[in-house]
Amino acid sequence: MSARALPACLRLAPSVRVALANGEPVVALESTIISHGMPYPQNIDTARAVEAEVAAHGATPATVALVDGRMHVGLGDAELERLARAGGGGGAAAVVKASRRDLAAVLSRGQLGATTVSGTMVAAHLAGIRVFATGGIGGVHRGAERTLDVSADLAELARTPVAVVCAGAKAILDLPKTLEYLETCGVPVIAYRNGGEFPAFYTARSGLRAPWAMDTPGEVASLLKTSADLGLCSGAVVAVPIPAEHAPESAAEIERAVAAAVAEAEARGIAGKECTPFLLRRVSELTRGASLAANVALVKNNARVASLIAGSLAGMARRRQYSTTTLAKRRPVLVVGGTAVDITSRVAVDPGAAAAGTSGGAALAAATSYPGTVGVSVGGVGQNIARAARLLGADVALASAVGADAHGQLAASELEAAGVDTRFLQRPRGAHTAVYSALHGPDGDLVAAVADMEINALVSAPRAAAAVDALGPCVVALDANIPRPVIAAVLARARAHGACVVFEPTSVPKCTAVLHALRDAGGSGGSGGGALVHVATPNRLELRRLAEAALELGLAKEQSKRKQQQDCTLDPGVVGDALALFPVFPVLVVKLGARGVAVVSPAPEDRSRPVLRHIPPLRPARVVNSSGAGDSLVGAVLAMLHRRQQQQQQQLITGCGHHLDLTPCDIAAIVQRAQRAAVAALESPSTISPSLGPELIDSD
Repeated sequence: MSARALPACLRLAPSVRVALANGEPVVALESTIISHGMPYPQNIDTARAVEAEVAAHGATPATVALVDGRMHVGLGDAELERLARAGGGGGAAAVVKASRRDLAAVLSRGQLGATTVSGTMVAAHLAGIRVFATGGIGGVHRGAERTLDVSADLAELARTPVAVVCAGAKAILDLPKTLEYLETCGVPVIAYRNGGEFPAFYTARSGLRAPWAMDTPGEVASLLKTSADLGLCSGAVVAVPIPAEHAPESAAEIERAVAAAVAEAEARGIAGKECTPFLLRRVSELTRGASLAANVALVKNNARVASLIAGSLAGMARRRQYSTTTLAKRRPVLVVGGTAVDITSRVAVDPGAAAAGTSGGAALAAATSYPGTVGVSVGGVGQNIARAARLLGADVALASAVGADAHGQLAASELEAAGVDTRFLQRPRGAHTAVYSALHGPDGDLVAAVADMEINALVSAPRAAAAVDALGPCVVALDANIPRPVIAAVLARARAHGACVVFEPTSVPKCTAVLHALRDAGGSGGSGGGALVHVATPNRLELRRLAEAALELGLAKEQSKRKQQQDCTLDPGVVGDALALFPVFPVLVVKLGARGVAVVSPAPEDRSRPVLRHIPPLRPARVVNSSGAGDSLVGAVLAMLHRRQQQQQQQLITGCGHHLDLTPCDIAAIVQRAQRAAVAALESPSTISPSLGPELIDSD
């Protein structure tokens, strides 16, 4: 990314800003396909699917649009929804189709604008993004010898160094003249894995040869790097054929539909920037939707190829920037877990108590309403610990599932505002965001609650594993809300990347899922080499259930003989359970509430021997809310593990055995500092205190 100052009207999404700062691959995406290319909700489903395709192949998606006077590079879910509804809901006129010519006018008026290929290239170049994926570029229109109708995309390719990965030029255009124009402008055109033939958008074959044929992302990235080294200002066209399984059955039918649509546009006097949306819509109607389905498939395929090219280009830059003794990139924390919206109701006055003049009162009656307060906040264990770790200074991404609903938009917005990377949020079709709704009496005690968490069962194991591969994190945190297959898949990929794995058990019924995943994987590997989970953070009840289940599954043995060698200030049951789990989890951080924390870790002189220590609690000035203390403590542990990796510039997991290199002294110091985050949560009405900051865990 260039060191020049960015324009004030340019807004980079947090995930895009972090990725660019870290030299990670980013792929720009246009927005006219959302506003002018498809009806709602197919347009937003496609936009999300394309972004997910980019993320699944290791890059950060950056959809570009003009919103409220700013050029947004990377859209949040609420912005995507707004653009999709305003455009694809039959109101495309409410969204300006913005090429280079239109950018300044739309921004100065504060209008909602969707960027074309040329407009997106301008934004990508300003942000420092080198690769852009779209469906097809604009070009020379049929009959241009009479109308002089030539897309601004071609002129932009001649002057802006951004590679455009596409399926060629749109089929409604004059392809031979488009290639001639690009040659005149000095724009490299690459036929990618198509035998040197320029694809014809809906079909792989056009009968036209491209100047260059390439078959790997690395070849394309090498061309782009060399072009930049030479100081050439032009972009490049990377023309990717539509996958054969998605190509329409009859190319002749497509061509007839295109010819008919062009003739109709001429007869109706439709020209300029309104021409392309009309032609694409008309061709889709004439082909009974076949062209639209093909369009969706080729856009996703182009996004995949663009991500691989961007990854190769980023890899070349990293190899040039770093020596072999320096980390190639900042390795973040990846949290894989649940996200929910918490709705908390509290009755203000108990009528029975008021009538009796007492502080107690009768139980709340059914089938009636009471005055009180209702609060809505973003929660869920995974989300809580991710946000806490981010506020405490760690680079954090969250892999979770939310619905395409208002609650999902709220969750995504809150995470983005905190700077959490949200590109791995899954949005399962037809699912709604998890909700935990609780009713409290006047004294604050829980009366009843409803937990609708079904979406957690829809978290995709392949996509969660792909998130690990995409980020190469130094720390992976799992909460037990996610299904066992997801836990197993993430553990396998985390081990391949040498990541420290932290497991948050979440609840007594759910906590044993990780043990089954470990058993299925052939055991934990013990405290030495091969451990799959390095740190577990149970509370007292979860510790008991984990110890019972580990014994039942043959993953642990009773450790009664070692009890007398350990910290005797703790309850013998805690000591026995903690020591029984030591072979399964090399480090245990046991949350004991008002009694503080118990920690177990390997002895420095003999890693097969556990050392248990009791960390006394820090006392809050007053307790306002106890719901987020445990999650805040875990988030602080993640932040300090991440800081440890950054400060030492080496992996947390060292040696071929992949063991966690933490001594009893280390883990005790980490927990002592982490308790400050728990205290901040206790003293705050918010689950995760907004006062959290890196300075809280800076020093002893």
